[in-house]
Order: sequence, then C-alpha cells, then structure tokens
Amino acid sequence: MKKLSLFLALVMLITTIGVPTLADDNSKYRNTSGTEVSETSVADTITKPYDTNVQVVAATDAQNELEAHIKNIIQVDGLSFKDLNGNGQLDVYEDWREEDTARAADLLSQMTLDEKIGTLWHASTGGTFTSLYPYTDDFLFSNENTVKVDDAYYVPMYHSIITDNVTTYLHNVNGTPSDLLYENNVFQEIGESGRLGIPISLSCDRSYNTFAGMVNMANYAFGIADDEELLSTMVSAYAKELRALGFTIPFHSYGVEIGSWYGEDPNNVADMIAVETKAYEDNGVSACTKHFMARGGRSSYSNAKSDANLLDSWLVGWQAAVDAGTDYVMLNNGHLLNDCNVCYDKESMAILRDTLGYNGVVVTDWPMWMTTPSASGTAPDGTDLSTANLETLYALIMNADVDQIGSFFTVDGTDTSSDFISANYPDMMQPMWPEIMKQAISDGMISQETIDKHVTRVLLNKFELGLFEDPYGSLDEVLALCASDSYKATQTELTTIDDIYAARNDTENENEIKLQTESTVLLKNNNNLLPLAKGIKVYVDGTSTDSVDIDKAAFANYATVVDTMEEADVVIVRALSLDDSAELFIQDAKDAGKPIVFVAQSANSTSAGSEPNAFMIENSDALLMTTYNCTPDHGSSMGSFFHYTLPSVLADMVFGEKEPSGHLLYSIARTADDDVYDWGELQYDLGMDMKTRLYIAATVRANPTAEIATNLGDVYFEAGYGMAYGKDAALNVDTVEAPKTTAEVETTSMFGTSTSTVVVNATEKTGVAFELDMIVENAGADGATLVEVKEGDTVVASKLVSVKSGSFVVLPIEVTLEGAGDHVLDVAGNPLTITVE
Repeated sequence: MKKLSLFLALVMLITTIGVPTLADDNSKYRNTSGTEVSETSVADTITKPYDTNVQVVAATDAQNELEAHIKNIIQVDGLSFKDLNGNGQLDVYEDWREEDTARAADLLSQMTLDEKIGTLWHASTGGTFTSLYPYTDDFLFSNENTVKVDDAYYVPMYHSIITDNVTTYLHNVNGTPSDLLYENNVFQEIGESGRLGIPISLSCDRSYNTFAGMVNMANYAFGIADDEELLSTMVSAYAKELRALGFTIPFHSYGVEIGSWYGEDPNNVADMIAVETKAYEDNGVSACTKHFMARGGRSSYSNAKSDANLLDSWLVGWQAAVDAGTDYVMLNNGHLLNDCNVCYDKESMAILRDTLGYNGVVVTDWPMWMTTPSASGTAPDGTDLSTANLETLYALIMNADVDQIGSFFTVDGTDTSSDFISANYPDMMQPMWPEIMKQAISDGMISQETIDKHVTRVLLNKFELGLFEDPYGSLDEVLALCASDSYKATQTELTTIDDIYAARNDTENENEIKLQTESTVLLKNNNNLLPLAKGIKVYVDGTSTDSVDIDKAAFANYATVVDTMEEADVVIVRALSLDDSAELFIQDAKDAGKPIVFVAQSANSTSAGSEPNAFMIENSDALLMTTYNCTPDHGSSMGSFFHYTLPSVLADMVFGEKEPSGHLLYSIARTADDDVYDWGELQYDLGMDMKTRLYIAATVRANPTAEIATNLGDVYFEAGYGMAYGKDAALNVDTVEAPKTTAEVETTSMFGTSTSTVVVNATEKTGVAFELDMIVENAGADGATLVEVKEGDTVVASKLVSVKSGSFVVLPIEVTLEGAGDHVLDVAGNPLTITVE
C-alpha cells in the first residue's frame, strides 16, 4: 500500500487512537450556495439518499487509518475495519492486513457482471468535460438518467455510481479547496453507500487543481528550465495537494513523447519523465503517463515518423516511465504499427505489455468517438473498423489488453443511433453502452477471464492507494500543505492572479517564480542592453491589452513609464502572440530610433507564431523568450487569471534583480521550410543537409541512446543555447572556404615540365548567388554575432550566427557578386579572392 507522508498521517490525529468517533466540526466545506458549513451540518442543507455517520480512526503502528461516512466500522482482533458490504463480518477485501492481490480477488468474487462492467469505464463527472459549478442537489443525488441545470444536461453522479456501477471518473473542474473537497467527498460517500462500498478513483488533466482550479502545470517551462530537482520538488507538492483534495490519478507524467515538453533527445525525455513519474508515485497518487504512442508536443508519432522509422527512440522514454512505476498509461487516437487506433491494435499493445513489461492499468484517450461509434482502419485480425459494430469494437479493445475505456457517460439499453443520443442525452458526447459490453461477453467475443483481468488491475490500483481505508479528502490537510496563513484565516474570493499568490504559501510561490526565471531564455543582448539601468524612461506595450497595464505597473517600480516611444530611452514589448502586430512594435521602435527589449511568449510547437521568427530575431536589440504558461487545458475555467510569467518577475529580470537562466530545448529554424524538412523523431536535425541527417539516423537506429551533437544544422539558435547577463561571447571566424573546382597546373623543373591537378576556388557567375562555408568558434559564453562579408567598405553579405560556450558551428553564408573580374573579400577578418565571369 502506498503511504502518505508522516506529516499527513499526523494531520489525521483528530480522534482517540483506534476508536471511531465523529469528525471534528472545524472541517469546513461549502454547500450549494457557496457558504461555508461544517461537515456535520451538511446533511441539514443537502438532500442525500443515504444517512451519514462520519467515523475516523487514526493510524498507529498496528492500525491503518480509516474514515467511513456511511458503513459501520467493526472490531476484529482489537483492530478496526470498515464493513463495506454491510454483512457484519470481516471479508478479505475489507482486511487491510491482507495482500492487495488477495483483497482484489475476494472483491472480484463478490462482484456481479454489471459491477465488473462498470469498473471498465473511465467516465467524466456529470457526463461532460465540465461538470456543473457550483454544484446542485440534482447533479449530485438524483437517480434520473439526466438532469437539466441552467439549460444544460448532466448525468447525476448518484445515478452514474449506483445504477451504472462506474467507480472511476475524470473530474476536470474548478473551485477553491473547500469547493472541491465537498464534491469529491460526496462522490466517495455515494460510492461507500453502494452494495460493496467500492471507493471512487478521481482523475484530472491538471496536475495542480487547487485554488480555483486555474493552475495547469507549466509543462514546457519545466522542459526549458531542465532542473530535475525543481521538477521533483514542485510535482511532489502537486501530488500531495491532489491527494489531500481527493484526486488520485493526475493525467501526468506528460511529455514522454519525442518532441513534447522535454525535447527531442530520448535521453533527456527519459531522465525528466522518470523524475516526474516518481514524484507522483512517491507522494500518494498514481501517475498516468500519456500518450502511448505519442500524441501532442510538436508532432504525433505517425506524423513524426520518418523513412528511418526510429521506433526504438520513442521507446526510451516509455521504458523510463514504466521503470519509474507509472500505475496508469493513457493511449491516444493515433496509430503505431497498424492503420488503426492503438486501442484496437493487439500488436501495438504488445509493445507496451511485452516489450516494455508494463502491467498497470491502460485507459483509452477521450474521445474515441463523439456521438455514435465510429472508427477507421483495419485491426490486426482483418476487421474493417469503419463497418464494425460496437460489440466488435468493445471486444477488440478488451482483447488488445486495454483495461478501461475513457468516455463521458453510460447509456441504458443498446440503441446507438445519433437520433436516440441527441434526444435523450442532449449536449453530451462519447457515450458508453454497458449492455453492449455484456452482450459481447455473452456471445463469447470477450471471455470472463479477460474481463476479470482488467477489473483486477483497476481494483489493485484502488487497494494500493489505500482508498478502501480512507478515500476522503481533508480541508485542514490541504491548507496545511499549500495555503498561506492569511488564506487559512479567511478563505477569501479569488478573482485575480494576485489573489492566487496571496492564497498560496511562500514556498509554493517561490518555486513558481524560480520556474519562471529558469524557463526564460535570453536569446539576444546587443551591446549588453540588459539588464536595463534603473531610473531610465521606458515605453511599455504589448500584443495583449490585458497584460499591458499590469506590465506598466511592474516596470514603474524600476523606471519612469512614459506615454510615447519618442520620450523613452528603451522600448519594452511583451508579445503574448507572435504575429504581425508584434512585428509592428519592433518596426515602430526602429523607426523611432529606440532600442527595443522584445519579450516573446513561446510555445512547444513549430506552427506559425509559436517561436520568434526571423524578423523578431534579427531586428530586436534584446530578445527574451518566455515559456511559462499555466493556462488550464481541459474543463471549465473561473475568472480571467494571468497565466504567464508574472509582470513583477519579468520586470525583475529586465532590470537585473533576477536573471533568466533557461536554455533552448529545440533549435530555432532560420526558415519555415527548415521546420517542414525536420524529422520529428530525430534529435537536433533541424537545418541539416540530408546526408548528415541520414548519418545521424543510422547512428540512432544502431543505438537509440547515442549522444548526438546539437550543432550540426544551420539554425538561428541551437538546442541548449541560452545567454547570461555579464558574460560575453568570444566568437571567431577562423576558416572560410569557397566552392572548389580542379585545375591543371604546369610546373617546370630541372627534370622538365610536368602537369598536376590542384584544387582552386571555383569561378562564379555575376549576379548568381553562391555559398561560402565557415567555422565559427566561441571561446566565451553563449552568444551571437553578425558575420559580415565585405568587399572594401561595402557589405555584400551578412548572417546572424550564434554559438554555445566552448563550441563551434560550421555554417554557409550566401554571397552574390556583381561584375566580372577578381573580387577581394573579407569574411570577418579572413581574406578571400573570388573570380567572377
């Protein structure tokens, strides 16, 4: 059984050791009106179809902690146990002294087929992506198929748990800790009131779901920061808070895909994913690593797959997640070995189960289909999925060794028509049909042994997490973990980002701020413009009107904020969207003759606007790339919180109170075509010529964990690049080569005249571009320079070149010469003569 920290155990010492008592009245929750009420008075304001009698037994050396709200606690051998099936005696599955496997087998033997089938669904609370907020009595306790609230339809949770037998839910919702705890604990009460008292497993897409649910993990920022200790510290805190709130399965670790949050080097992906996975698994929740096989990040597996087909590279990160102990794996809607969704593909699933040795719970992604069943491709057994009925599809999924189907709600009966769904379940999508699953079992398409295997895996996870003993969350525990003293005293309304930081404790805020600086990359800093001198005049603007005013207020702490560019010493622009409007700010600053500090909010994508483009790179004087973004990605949102690097932190970095220390995970391309030519599954090949790309692919195919150099492509900035304040580069162009040809040369000696073949600079055509190749070395810190090709005083070509500290790059520079004859060139101090005809 997984153990929570000793601290959490101590929090539970609210009763006489080993004796069940009523819970402390100081445990606060919220009723449907949003007002605070004590836990023991909830029954007076909420209509529940069961009676509650809250009992808590504290943990000792001999006794596991217990919390029961519905069923009795019985005494056996001087110890306390929950009588979950209400038979007045201790069953094996109720006995926390027994091995988890024995407990799961006993519970399985007592389950009906309907209860087993209910265990196979991973539903969504309320039957939608967004469950109702605030919560209503009907939403929680009705036993109708659906209820209508505020012109929207929901599946009541009591009906879903008790009638449909579902015990695992995706719960992407919002609310303060007390809001979330009330609903999550009601779910557990409903589960406990059921025939066998099976606890509810709650998953969520947000790894950190406290304080209005507005904080999604800033995934890409963690990758850019590349700080394993910080990642472990912050995710460990997230995990503890989630568990205290009643969540048990965050849909993370996330980033195991090549090209996702942790980059394209399989070794780095493996290192980071292992740290993240263990941080969840060691702190009371089950990691759910996603997605097998790779969806998200810069490219899906099927789109990233090259002619080299480097599947083994993708498996490096997955093996690390399995070895780190991930309890859940989520599939995706893409293809691996065959042209069908992996959930129907027995051969692809064998890679996960057999090659990687994974034996935990596997759940499909949402959605496999939206309203009525639909699938495409051909399963390994030859089944045409586009014409297969739902019974066949369910059988393929179960027989492929998938344990749970991610869906939204259950449908009574066997009618799968869109007319039936739209008439009876309006506003909802991706239903599931228990009766059709039962029919597949009855018809012999799915064996009872297969069903039992899947149900057992799900039950084992619940036992390992200790849910049968105590599935309930504790407000005191949550607040002790993450809240500030002021929020503990007065749980104020949260409407701004400042409210969020005021509600959280100092340690959490300090870590978030540290992540914001470590995930900011200094790409360019002409003439050491940054950090700016305090007291100067700055013009502050940006692409988002929501951010400009708060940015101005932050910069006003260091400088005089003026109303026009003409008044300013420096222009500062934060671009939350990298589009034409962002370029206009740069152009306006150039026209005004003012240096510009350009702050580009970047995302993990190669789509237009996800990274600073050529114009922004070449025309900004100082360029900061921020990557911190905690925008909620699933479910409902509350308020209009600022999700990016805090204005105060940005101002601190610009004026030198803090320093950006991030380094690029990916190289930044010189052209959009380079991004297109890039192989999504091969590390660091952006801007490579094809021969080099093939050489590296062959190297990686032979050894997926081979270390590959980052400086082999022609890019603006290579992976790993990041400048630092006060540390100068020492770039030197020391070798330049022109295109070559051979020539016959006669030489005369005492032995006579002889002819030899020599290599000479090729003759170029007037007005026709050609390339020079050069070595640029850097004996200083990471930095960039403009390499110029001059003929006399005239610059005939130039190229912005960046080189990491102690490294070098080999790059071409395109030159066009006009007029026949010899042209004497100077390439950053290197003389060269080119003949033009």
